[in-house]
Amino acid sequence: MGCCCLQVTFQAQSIDEARFLYDQLTPLTPVMLALSASSPIWRGYLADIDCRWNALCAMVDDRT
Repeated sequence: MGCCCLQVTFQAQSIDEARFLYDQLTPLTPVMLALSASSPIWRGYLADIDCRWNALCAMVDDRT
């Protein structure tokens, strides 16, 4: 596919700690998505996408 991903796994000691981690990471996810966005120009054309999510979904779509 030619794409890379980053996955981070956390293990919390309790549901309260898990909620705290979730609440702390939620505001950061749009920033991380923007930082990991693809190049605006691809093969000399404007890519017209903000991130690689749609491109990745299209690459792994196996419907016939």
